[in-house]
Amino acid sequence: MEDDPQDLKMGFLNTPINTLPVTEVFMLRSKLMGFATLAEVVRTDLVELSNHEDYSQRWFLELVSVLDRQGLLHLILS
Repeated sequence: MEDDPQDLKMGFLNTPINTLPVTEVFMLRSKLMGFATLAEVVRTDLVELSNHEDYSQRWFLELVSVLDRQGLLHLILS
């Protein structure tokens, strides 16, 4: 039985950020902003996200890179 690609993507989004292949800085900023998973991040309004006190452009660029590698970039661009 093959895994459904959509299930794999949702599994990735629901994986704890501190176990993903991301930088320590990304993990720390995510934690400071109250995010435990990428699913929580992509459900957040981009304006609200960018206005958060612990937001940084470097963090956002890493988010874009991580989502793009997984074919999930559309989740924050739509």
